[in-house]
Amino acid sequence: MHTSPVIHEVDAGDFRVRSVLLQGSKRRLVWDTLTHPDDMAPFAGACADAPPIVVYSHADWDHILGTGAFASPLIIAQRAAVKRFQTEAPAALTELRNASPGKWDAVRLLTPDITFEHSLDLDLGGVTVSLRALPGHTPDAVVALVPELNLLLAGDTVELPCPCVPRGCDLDGWIDELERWRADTRIRTVIPSHGPCGGTEIIERTVAYLDGLRRHRPLPLPPDAAPFYVSTHLDNLRNCNLSR
Repeated sequence: MHTSPVIHEVDAGDFRVRSVLLQGSKRRLVWDTLTHPDDMAPFAGACADAPPIVVYSHADWDHILGTGAFASPLIIAQRAAVKRFQTEAPAALTELRNASPGKWDAVRLLTPDITFEHSLDLDLGGVTVSLRALPGHTPDAVVALVPELNLLLAGDTVELPCPCVPRGCDLDGWIDELERWRADTRIRTVIPSHGPCGGTEIIERTVAYLDGLRRHRPLPLPPDAAPFYVSTHLDNLRNCNLSR
């Protein structure tokens, strides 16, 4: 019998973001550490008896700032995250501290101990976590297949109603990789970092949105889309040199 993933979600201001705890017979793995060490209190308690493996789905601030909640974690990320920890991550933390003095004093930027280029498989003891690079949302973006649970941890590579699409990203490569995951019969559950969880229809709908940008025929957002996603969609149009 395999232990179900434990999901922990917090409000990051304009949006919500989630982390996932996986339990094997030998090790525990924490997928992303959210925005602050305080966010990770439930998982830190569960990991008090042994340091966890921490995997960064990518080095955006809302996925990495809570790692200090754990004692001596083993941190894994895609290789491009190292450069982001030298530039973007410190800049983001400085901006947060300037905006809210005192709130972020407990945050420490903890860089990866192990990096990989394309893939890395982890054995937690009866639970396999297959990390795969999927650049698009960011150069260091990663997804994780957990075949024993028929689960894909998708980070920010999929998101409804729309992901954040940066200027100059490889839309073709992003879409191609998502198409491969959508066709993978091992996947029944998809857990993104933001937006609804579900099945492979989440991948399919994200692909449709990205393909609309690629073909210069952007799909409209649903009329009840939250202001954050309305703003994200407008940014995506600008980043893809589209206008409404």
